Amino acid sequence: MTSPTIARSPEHEYTVDGMPFDGVTTVIGSVIRKPGLERWLGNVGNAEAERIRSEAAAHGTLVHALAALVVEGVPSIPMLADHEPTDAQMDAFTTWFETYVEEVHAVELKVAHGGYRYAGTLDLLVRMKGDKRPTIVDLKTGKAVYVEAALQLAAYREAIVKNTSRMDALGYSRRDCRRGVLHIPRDPDGPARFVEYRKHGADFQAFLAALTIYRWQRS
Repeated sequence: MTSPTIARSPEHEYTVDGMPFDGVTTVIGSVIRKPGLERWLGNVGNAEAERIRSEAAAHGTLVHALAALVVEGVPSIPMLADHEPTDAQMDAFTTWFETYVEEVHAVELKVAHGGYRYAGTLDLLVRMKGDKRPTIVDLKTGKAVYVEAALQLAAYREAIVKNTSRMDALGYSRRDCRRGVLHIPRDPDGPARFVEYRKHGADFQAFLAALTIYRWQRS
């Protein structure tokens, strides 16, 4: 069976074999309220909030890119003095990666669920040391790990475990997959923290509820 062609635009809009699919993070971001973010916006104002978010997004993109180089075995890149938090984050990521990861299956892997017609891009698909299942790892570089990450990773997991040809190609006969967030805040104090989610069914149902609301709002 030929694998579908999944494409993502710069605006994070997805198509699968040319057909539009809803993006996982777009769905969640449009439906799940963030009271803390709303209070913060009220305190700092829209213009300042946009500046801070743009800077944070650029920093997060840089950390993701550097982490991909670590995973692929590329020598580290010297950073300028104003990137010292990034250096600390990469040290934390490298220590975690070398300590816990046995095998890397994919980096920036696009996945899609044909039945529910959604798609997304996960950061890492790995096999942890001593485990016989793959693990989805999502890198987060903000101040905290928020509840919606559980829904995001549940959507990715369901897309992977339902793709039997991919599981077979990776050598997994058991249709199971772990999932979690690797949290490396901008100024890490201590090691990177892996937050694992185990309530797969409940989290996926919550994502489907968000997906239903998202589509209802646009109908």
